[in-house]
Amino acid sequence: MTAADEETDIIMGLDIGGDDYMTKPFKLAVFLSRINALLRRSENFHQEQAEPELQSNGIRIRLLKQEVTKNGLPLDLMAGEYKLLCLFMENPNIVLSPEQILSKLWDCEEKYVDSNTLTVYIRRLRTKVEDNPADPQKIVTVRRMGYKWNTTA
Repeated sequence: MTAADEETDIIMGLDIGGDDYMTKPFKLAVFLSRINALLRRSENFHQEQAEPELQSNGIRIRLLKQEVTKNGLPLDLMAGEYKLLCLFMENPNIVLSPEQILSKLWDCEEKYVDSNTLTVYIRRLRTKVEDNPADPQKIVTVRRMGYKWNTTA
Protein backbone atom coordinates (compact mmCIF):
# COMPACT_ATOMS: atom_id res chain seq x y z
CA MET A 1 0.00 0.00 0.00
CA THR A 2 1.37 3.36 -0.95
CA ALA A 3 0.51 6.85 -2.04
CA ALA A 4 2.85 6.47 -5.04
CA ASP A 5 0.43 5.96 -7.90
CA GLU A 6 2.64 6.49 -10.94
CA GLU A 7 2.63 3.70 -13.48
CA THR A 8 6.37 3.10 -13.02
CA ASP A 9 5.90 2.76 -9.23
CA ILE A 10 3.16 0.17 -9.73
CA ILE A 11 5.23 -1.81 -12.26
CA MET A 12 8.30 -1.75 -10.01
CA GLY A 13 6.26 -2.82 -6.96
CA LEU A 14 4.86 -5.82 -8.81
CA ASP A 15 8.16 -6.70 -10.51
CA ILE A 16 10.07 -6.87 -7.22
CA GLY A 17 7.67 -9.50 -5.90
CA GLY A 18 4.46 -7.80 -4.80
CA ASP A 19 1.29 -9.87 -5.22
CA ASP A 20 -0.80 -6.74 -5.55
CA TYR A 21 -0.41 -2.97 -5.49
CA MET A 22 -2.89 -0.59 -3.90
CA THR A 23 -2.65 3.15 -3.84
CA LYS A 24 -4.09 5.40 -1.19
CA PRO A 25 -6.79 6.46 -0.71
CA PHE A 26 -8.67 3.18 -1.10
CA LYS A 27 -12.07 1.82 -0.16
CA LEU A 28 -12.07 -0.65 2.74
CA ALA A 29 -14.41 -3.09 0.94
CA VAL A 30 -12.01 -3.27 -2.05
CA PHE A 31 -9.07 -3.84 0.32
CA LEU A 32 -10.89 -6.70 2.10
CA SER A 33 -11.91 -8.28 -1.21
CA ARG A 34 -8.29 -8.29 -2.37
CA ILE A 35 -7.20 -9.95 0.89
CA ASN A 36 -9.92 -12.61 0.52
CA ALA A 37 -8.85 -13.28 -3.09
CA LEU A 38 -5.25 -13.73 -1.97
CA LEU A 39 -6.31 -16.12 0.79
CA ARG A 40 -8.36 -18.18 -1.68
CA ARG A 41 -5.38 -18.49 -4.00
CA SER A 42 -3.19 -19.44 -1.06
CA GLU A 43 -5.61 -22.19 0.08
CA ASN A 44 -5.79 -23.61 -3.45
CA PHE A 45 -2.00 -23.59 -3.65
CA HIS A 46 -1.67 -25.56 -0.41
CA GLN A 47 -4.35 -28.06 -1.44
CA GLU A 48 -2.62 -28.70 -4.77
CA GLN A 49 0.72 -29.45 -3.10
CA ALA A 50 1.27 -33.17 -2.91
CA GLU A 51 2.01 -34.51 0.53
CA PRO A 52 5.54 -35.91 0.61
CA GLU A 53 5.53 -39.66 0.82
CA LEU A 54 7.68 -42.71 0.24
CA GLN A 55 6.29 -45.77 -1.56
CA SER A 56 7.87 -49.10 -2.31
CA ASN A 57 6.96 -52.79 -2.13
CA GLY A 58 3.42 -52.10 -0.94
CA ILE A 59 4.69 -49.88 1.90
CA ARG A 60 3.59 -46.24 1.93
CA ILE A 61 4.86 -43.61 4.36
CA ARG A 62 3.03 -40.29 4.57
CA LEU A 63 5.84 -38.23 6.00
CA LEU A 64 3.92 -35.21 7.30
CA LYS A 65 1.44 -37.39 9.16
CA GLN A 66 3.97 -40.10 10.05
CA GLU A 67 1.50 -42.73 8.84
CA VAL A 68 2.72 -46.04 7.50
CA THR A 69 0.58 -48.53 5.60
CA LYS A 70 1.30 -51.93 4.14
CA ASN A 71 -0.98 -52.82 1.23
CA GLY A 72 -3.36 -50.12 2.42
CA LEU A 73 -3.54 -51.34 6.03
CA PRO A 74 -2.03 -49.24 8.83
CA LEU A 75 1.20 -50.39 10.45
CA ASP A 76 1.88 -49.60 14.09
CA LEU A 77 5.57 -48.76 14.34
CA MET A 78 7.62 -47.60 17.28
CA ALA A 79 9.61 -44.39 16.77
CA GLY A 80 12.90 -46.20 16.14
CA GLU A 81 11.26 -48.59 13.68
CA TYR A 82 9.66 -45.67 11.84
CA LYS A 83 12.97 -43.83 11.54
CA LEU A 84 14.71 -47.00 10.39
CA LEU A 85 12.07 -47.70 7.73
CA CYS A 86 12.28 -44.10 6.46
CA LEU A 87 16.07 -44.35 6.26
CA PHE A 88 15.86 -47.58 4.25
CA MET A 89 13.18 -46.28 1.89
CA GLU A 90 15.04 -42.99 1.35
CA ASN A 91 18.06 -45.04 0.25
CA PRO A 92 16.62 -47.80 -1.96
CA ASN A 93 18.95 -50.58 -3.09
CA ILE A 94 21.89 -48.97 -1.26
CA VAL A 95 23.76 -51.06 1.28
CA LEU A 96 23.91 -49.20 4.58
CA SER A 97 26.49 -50.32 7.09
CA PRO A 98 25.45 -50.71 10.73
CA GLU A 99 27.66 -47.73 11.57
CA GLN A 100 25.91 -45.55 8.97
CA ILE A 101 22.51 -46.56 10.25
CA LEU A 102 23.41 -45.99 13.90
CA SER A 103 24.91 -42.57 13.19
CA LYS A 104 21.83 -41.47 11.22
CA LEU A 105 19.19 -42.75 13.64
CA TRP A 106 20.69 -42.06 17.03
CA ASP A 107 22.23 -38.64 17.32
CA CYS A 108 23.84 -39.42 20.67
CA GLU A 109 27.40 -40.70 20.93
CA GLU A 110 26.06 -44.23 20.41
CA LYS A 111 27.13 -45.27 23.92
CA TYR A 112 23.78 -46.93 24.59
CA VAL A 113 23.11 -48.15 21.08
CA ASP A 114 25.15 -50.89 19.45
CA SER A 115 24.84 -53.35 16.58
CA ASN A 116 22.87 -55.76 18.80
CA THR A 117 20.25 -53.06 19.38
CA LEU A 118 20.15 -52.43 15.64
CA THR A 119 19.66 -56.14 14.99
CA VAL A 120 16.67 -56.14 17.35
CA TYR A 121 15.13 -53.11 15.59
CA ILE A 122 15.60 -54.71 12.19
CA ARG A 123 14.05 -57.98 13.38
CA ARG A 124 11.03 -56.12 14.79
CA LEU A 125 10.66 -54.06 11.64
CA ARG A 126 10.85 -57.16 9.47
CA THR A 127 7.99 -58.78 11.40
CA LYS A 128 5.84 -55.79 10.43
CA VAL A 129 6.83 -55.09 6.82
CA GLU A 130 7.86 -58.47 5.43
CA ASP A 131 5.32 -60.96 4.09
CA ASN A 132 7.49 -63.75 5.49
CA PRO A 133 9.90 -62.40 8.14
CA ALA A 134 11.81 -65.70 8.13
CA ASP A 135 12.69 -65.07 4.46
CA PRO A 136 13.07 -61.27 4.22
CA GLN A 137 12.78 -59.81 0.74
CA LYS A 138 12.41 -56.10 1.51
CA ILE A 139 15.02 -55.53 4.22
CA VAL A 140 17.89 -57.65 2.97
CA THR A 141 21.04 -58.50 4.90
CA VAL A 142 24.18 -58.09 2.82
CA ARG A 143 26.71 -60.33 4.53
CA ARG A 144 29.60 -58.47 6.21
CA MET A 145 28.38 -55.15 4.77
CA GLY A 146 25.02 -54.17 6.23
CA TYR A 147 21.41 -53.93 5.12
CA LYS A 148 19.52 -52.58 2.15
CA TRP A 149 15.94 -51.85 1.13
CA ASN A 150 15.31 -54.09 -1.87
CA THR A 151 12.87 -52.45 -4.28
CA THR A 152 12.58 -55.53 -6.49
CA ALA A 153 10.87 -57.57 -3.78
